[in-house]
Amino acid sequence: MKKFRADLHIHSVLSPCGSLEMSPANIVREAKNKKLDIIAITDHNSTKNSKALLDLLDNDITFFYGMELQTVSETHILALFDTYDYASEFNSYIYGKLPDIRNKPEYFGDQVVVDKDENILEMEKKLLAQSVNIDIEEAVKKIHRLKGLAIPSHINRDMYGIISQLGFLPENIDFDALEIDERSKFEEVKTQYKNKYPIIKNSDAHYLEDIGTYYTKFYIEAPTVSEIKKARKGIEGRKICYDA
Repeated sequence: MKKFRADLHIHSVLSPCGSLEMSPANIVREAKNKKLDIIAITDHNSTKNSKALLDLLDNDITFFYGMELQTVSETHILALFDTYDYASEFNSYIYGKLPDIRNKPEYFGDQVVVDKDENILEMEKKLLAQSVNIDIEEAVKKIHRLKGLAIPSHINRDMYGIISQLGFLPENIDFDALEIDERSKFEEVKTQYKNKYPIIKNSDAHYLEDIGTYYTKFYIEAPTVSEIKKARKGIEGRKICYDA
């Protein structure tokens, strides 16, 4: 079994809250400096900077493509795919449910789509930092139909975490893991939820220096979504370990 260090929650310049230094090229460079093996760019409600990531394909690091979805209940869910095509299909589906509210860059921040060489391709006009007209159950089903991972973000956070928004963790929804943030105490979360779900930790980086400050170790045969799903079940020695 091989060990992979993964940071699966990183925002790029497409997120209005992301630093303008967070181009996909810079993110990949910093991730390699931090000796990460798997990364995901997960902008708010959009995967449009995934194309730049695809074009930066690098044998030393594996890319997952995804987004941090904000559901109608203002709950954040990581949607992660190991193929660009599935991520793009999910993006089209979500974009059609995103309310047509214009971004105000002077208030929310710029939403920049770039290529692998940091050329600006588009300034996203729809506000990405808002709730999509989709509930959690529907979102998770769609993610799974596209063979992706559905992971509630920073579940203990006072804003946009599933516990704070709903007051509970729905038992009828099959999440692939639960993410805790830097303010969460792992042992408390593990005691409450680990019997049902693996606990992971990511950086939720909005600045280059934050990439890899928190990560998860996956003991799997290959850096793929299907292998992570097997690790969730502990199949043949595969496992998921929170770290950092």
